[in-house]
Amino acid sequence: MVFGGCAVHIHTQARGSADIDAEVASHGLAKKSDIIALLGEDAYVFTDDAGVVQILELDISFNTTLAPLHEDYEDRVIRLMIQSHAPNVEVYVASALDVAISKLGRFGERDQNDIQTLLQLPYVDIEEFERLAREAISYYVGDETRILGNLKMMLDEYHHSEG
Repeated sequence: MVFGGCAVHIHTQARGSADIDAEVASHGLAKKSDIIALLGEDAYVFTDDAGVVQILELDISFNTTLAPLHEDYEDRVIRLMIQSHAPNVEVYVASALDVAISKLGRFGERDQNDIQTLLQLPYVDIEEFERLAREAISYYVGDETRILGNLKMMLDEYHHSEG
């Protein structure tokens, strides 16, 4: 399942990313470690809009337990249609809401911009975002006060831009 900047791009086309933050799972047809090894073998080389050669790589250190994430995020995933010759491979992207919630953790400037961009999507309900974020924060392992402050800041900015 895709998270991070690639997920932001899939939802908004607002920006790209040089790494893929993904949760990799196996349903018994292959070992998770074999899947990660296969994905990590090659980087995808491409030329961006500015003509600069970029490399897109799987971030093998990505872990969904390090960020606030609602326990029911898998219920909101979106299956991507892919052109793959690999049998039994499915790719999903986390919902815009869950990507925004996950970005409340690190909360760098890019994360804040990503959250606001995601919250502006016509299908994103700000009240649902706040409810799910508060629930995720309630069982987040880490400084709950800091994450609640980040949420308040994003909600204030959202309402300010809407008003």
